[in-house]
Amino acid sequence: MYYKMILTYNFSDDDTRSSFEELVEGFGFVEAEDQSTYVLPYSNSLKSTDVTNAIGDWSLIKDIQISKEDFVQLFYLLSLTINEKKVTKIASKYMEYNSKTKGLMLKL
Repeated sequence: MYYKMILTYNFSDDDTRSSFEELVEGFGFVEAEDQSTYVLPYSNSLKSTDVTNAIGDWSLIKDIQISKEDFVQLFYLLSLTINEKKVTKIASKYMEYNSKTKGLMLKL
C-alpha cells in the first residue's frame, strides 16, 4: 500500500487519545503497526492543511484535555519546482501545546 500521509502523536489523557483516534479514523487514516501512528492511503484526496486545521479545531473543544507533552506530527509528500525541475520531498508539520489557547498549534 502507498501512503499519502503518516501521522504520529502523543496524548497523555486516555479520553483525549480515544477522541483523537476517532477524529483521524473519520478522515480515512488507518492505524499502523507502530504504536501511536496512523497512515492515510494515497488514494485519499485530503491535503495536509485539511488535517492540521481539523486537528487544531478539535483540540480547542472544551472537554478535550491537551497537556504540554502532547503533540501531533504529520509527514506528507510535497512537490516543488526547483530550477525548472519537479522535485518531490517528504515534509512535516508539527503541532504542539499552545499555552494561550490550551490547544494544539502548528510550530513555526
